[in-house]
Order: sequence, then structure tokens, then C-alpha cells
Amino acid sequence: MKESVGALRLGEIDLLLLHWPNKGVPLADTIDALLSVKRDGYVRNIGVSNYTVALIEEASRLSGDRLVCNQFEYHPYLDQSKVLAACRAHGMAAVAYSPIAKGSTKSDSVLTRIGKAYGKTGAQVSLRWLMQQGVGAIPRTSKVERLAENIDIFDFELTDAEMREIAGLARPGGRLVDWAWSPKWD
Repeated sequence: MKESVGALRLGEIDLLLLHWPNKGVPLADTIDALLSVKRDGYVRNIGVSNYTVALIEEASRLSGDRLVCNQFEYHPYLDQSKVLAACRAHGMAAVAYSPIAKGSTKSDSVLTRIGKAYGKTGAQVSLRWLMQQGVGAIPRTSKVERLAENIDIFDFELTDAEMREIAGLARPGGRLVDWAWSPKWD
């Protein structure tokens, strides 16, 4: 870890996330390793990614220290209300990856209709929906114009009815990221 921190030219890393739970490594060992690098002063905060409710509960119990966030797939087509509630119950920030569903929200009829009223795209509506839930989002793009579009979501607010309508887009099979090593999703 010392070499990694040195290579980054930092005194410490602000946040270290465990990217995926590993069924082959006991969770207690994983949490102990995260706590160790924090105790040793290499990282300021520790968190997890792709953790289910059960994994959040167990990791929080094992850590004895606050896990500051859980990064997980979240967009209008995937109901993550249980994971979001578990994060909140443990004081963890929720950070959404694939927040625009790999570009699908751009052309969604509901999202584009809502966006039209605000002069926004469907993708911007999706990002705003997450933000209004208190969820951070990390949209991926390689286009400069998309970067500007992704940040331009702070000059409008969705109504409660619009928030519910967008949440209603969730469907079985809405998950886009699912690997053989994935945990049993909520």
C-alpha cells in the first residue's frame, strides 16, 4: 500500500473502495485489511462497492468503524431502494455507477418528455433524479460535450410526481452489470 500511495504522490488516499465482494475471501478478512490500511494512515476513509443489504449489514458489524460509502449500479430501470435504505441506515453515502444506464436514458420516452419541460435531456433527468435522492453519480463519457451536459443538472428540480414516475421505470431484468462472481442481488 505504501508504494501505491507513494506512486500517487499523496500522503494518504482520501477514499479506498473495495470494488467487488469476493466469495472466496471471508468478509472479516477483507474488512480487517481495509481497517489495517486506514489504521496505518494510508487511507482516510474506506468504503465498498457492489454490496447488497446483507453484505452492508455484515461489513458494518465487522468493521467497528464507519464505511463511508457503497458504490453500486443505480439508474431508473433498477430498483435499488433496499440498498439505498441500508446505506442510509449505516450513514453511508450512496454512489451510483451506470447512472444513465449505459446511455439508455438518453432516448427513453418518459425521461425525454420530462426533460423537455426543463430544456434537458433524458440523461440529465436521470442524473437529477439520483441527485434529488441524495445519491452521488459517476456517469462515464469520453465526449467533452457530455461532460458539460452531465454537470448541467443543478438549475431545475423534479416534482414529486415526476420522481415517482421515474422510479416506476424500474423493471425486473433492469440490471446491466451482473457477473458470475456477483453477489446474490437484492
